[in-house]
Amino acid sequence: MNPIAMPHRRLWLALAAALSLPLSGCLDELGHEHDEQGEHVEASSEDTATDEPPMRAVTTWSRELELFMEFPAPTAGEPGQYITHLTHLSEFSPVMSGPLRYRFERDDGHVEEHVAEAIARDGIFLPEISVEKPGHYQLDLILGTGEDALTIEAGHVTVTAPGEARAADDEHGHDHGTEDHEDGHGDEAGDIAFLKEQQWRMDFAVRQAFSDYITERLSVPARIEPRPGQSVEAATPAGGMLVPPESGEWKRPGDRVEAGEALARVLPLSGADDVSLLGLDLTEARERVSLARAERDRVQDLYEGGVVSQKRLDQAQSEYRVAQQALERARTRLGQVEGERDQAGAAITLRSPISGVITASQHAPGEMVAANKTVFSLLDDSRVWLKAMAYPGDMARIKRPDNVLARQAGSQWQRLAGAELAYVGSQTEENGTVAVVFDVPNPDGELIPGTAWSAAFSIGSGQMAVVVPKSAILDDDGIEVVIVQHGGERFERRQVKTGIRSGDRVAITAGLQPGERVVTRGAYTVLLASRGEQDIGHGHAH
Repeated sequence: MNPIAMPHRRLWLALAAALSLPLSGCLDELGHEHDEQGEHVEASSEDTATDEPPMRAVTTWSRELELFMEFPAPTAGEPGQYITHLTHLSEFSPVMSGPLRYRFERDDGHVEEHVAEAIARDGIFLPEISVEKPGHYQLDLILGTGEDALTIEAGHVTVTAPGEARAADDEHGHDHGTEDHEDGHGDEAGDIAFLKEQQWRMDFAVRQAFSDYITERLSVPARIEPRPGQSVEAATPAGGMLVPPESGEWKRPGDRVEAGEALARVLPLSGADDVSLLGLDLTEARERVSLARAERDRVQDLYEGGVVSQKRLDQAQSEYRVAQQALERARTRLGQVEGERDQAGAAITLRSPISGVITASQHAPGEMVAANKTVFSLLDDSRVWLKAMAYPGDMARIKRPDNVLARQAGSQWQRLAGAELAYVGSQTEENGTVAVVFDVPNPDGELIPGTAWSAAFSIGSGQMAVVVPKSAILDDDGIEVVIVQHGGERFERRQVKTGIRSGDRVAITAGLQPGERVVTRGAYTVLLASRGEQDIGHGHAH
């Protein structure tokens, strides 16, 4: 059953009726009847019996515009009204101003131009055009003037000589544009008539289906975390009083610093004792590095033999990096005391051990501190971890996590360029999820550790397929359908088969070809308009 209940369906039918009734018209074999203002009107039996020239209908698209135009088969020297509907594709809104130039260029280079200075009504131009010489022409329409002018090709037009039988440009009697055209023959080219005026008055949009590589994505909660070993502390190499660096600026949380940049100075209280203690710290740090290296190598061998997990190897490597950083800090402190303190007991400069951001400042200028007291905490956030929290039931589907996207609440999805899979957890976390962790570049510092995000990543192999936006897919009483546009006011309900879904995109495995245009906003209203033609009194007859 359709998920929309019957009372809601009646409400939608009423909406379709409201959109349709004031704009109802009659479609003859090749076009619509219009009044002087371009409105669609009913055609009487007397009208259809007159010897009027057959109507041509053409629909083409450029990057910026959609053109839907109806005009009588042209005879040289005889004026005809070119009923021209122009739509801005960026917002699917009617063009609101001119001028609009009609440029007819014959095969031999002969050119005739006609200008409609202003719109007759929103989105519609109604010029009376007479082409003076017969022949085969290429018709282009140019909207606006100067550098801002937009050109759209309307296709080939055959202008017959007076008294000559009117030529049919194809078996349907239509002129074709460069990209697509309006068939206008009921079931042959879509049995749903939905007028431009209706489209302009609602939230409506159409997009082309296209071939693309698509993979299934899993969307889960996530959190930004610092990489192991990327957080360090800047501690006093000796006891003394803290003073600002020579620049006079005391660093605060959030400030960015470069490796080696002066953070503060320490006016030492003693000399030889500090050097002795720092020498002992350096020796201990070397021993810790030696032990951490041996443990890392041991775990590496076990991992290669399949005995331990990737997570245990990552932990051993992280402990080794931390030990190396501690050794480097011990060397730096001893070097500062020995190299920057003169015989008069001048201040010792405390420098940043890494490039990054200050996350905490534990002391203030003028405080007395002991040796090895942390003054600043720093984080190298040039790369961070995106920790996606997958549910255990999804783990069997996750084959090769890749192509990660992320967003915060209320924002758009963004691709995390350069993101690499760090590891996939082998057990649940405290919150009952399994970690899928990506190592992500963070050159601008926008990914702040501790913040909550959503992550979406591909979970397996993909496929080439026809792809449309998710909003184009309708559930029509349990059948998946799309609304295909055949021309400016001609649409078709088309059953399709769907495949992989990836975020806002859906793969179509049957029923749609690349390049066909589908309604992505307002599709259900078009479908209801077709259902309600008999009850609503939709005025198009075929």
